[in-house]
Amino acid sequence: MKIPIALLIAALLILQNSDSKNKWQNKSPFRAESSAYVIEGKEAWTFVTENRSFRFEEVLGDKGTYEALMVTEETYHNERTDGIEGMRGTATVKAWDVKPGGQREYRWTLQAKGNEGEIQDRLFRLTEWGCCDLPTVYSYYNILSAKKLYISNRELLRVWYGGGPLNERLIGFGYSVMDKESQYPQLQYGTDKNVLQRFSVKSSAEYYEVPQIFVSTNTKLENSLLLDSPSAFWIVLKYPGGSELRIPVDADAIHPERAVLPKGYSLRLEK
Repeated sequence: MKIPIALLIAALLILQNSDSKNKWQNKSPFRAESSAYVIEGKEAWTFVTENRSFRFEEVLGDKGTYEALMVTEETYHNERTDGIEGMRGTATVKAWDVKPGGQREYRWTLQAKGNEGEIQDRLFRLTEWGCCDLPTVYSYYNILSAKKLYISNRELLRVWYGGGPLNERLIGFGYSVMDKESQYPQLQYGTDKNVLQRFSVKSSAEYYEVPQIFVSTNTKLENSLLLDSPSAFWIVLKYPGGSELRIPVDADAIHPERAVLPKGYSLRLEK
């Protein structure tokens, strides 16, 4: 009896896929344990959760092709105590490259304050939950190196100049008021690998007066822009009290000397 060539090819593919699957399964799997418990104090109880989980992520390289397949182990330790406002949290994130055949190669470990995290393209975003009059703090790290890049109290704004990841620009604004309430918030402009410029926005505004932030090429305010080239646009900050700052970006750089600022506001370049 003759067996059709198509059936032979299909059978070979199934065997190859099965063999590849078995190679993965034969490797020691990642394992983690989560826990929840209560610490009974004299005055109050403290409720503790420690959640561990894994995720796979395919990460783009600078040219827009996949550079690495990574697996992260994420541990979030959160504590809440009766009578104390807010949730205290610390995060530990470990990352490995996954090689053919299921081999793993250690890449980095990140430890910082934070209650939860997620991967956003080539960034890892760690969130420290706000409480009362303290705003939420987002810290952004490069997913390939764990280099800390941006601190923002709102989502990053994105401007595309077309092409691969290197042609995307990110804009963040905020400060980590959990650490130092007296510091000025910073405006940051750069890529997902480096912050190109940082400016402190000096004013008498309180730390809880977090402005809305937009980008614009005309009168329309937007959260992202798609441009044909590094052409001019504005970063617009709108404070709750009505103050509005318009900060120009031209030739891929912020130009503070041309910024339109209300009385009492100024920009200070930071290294």
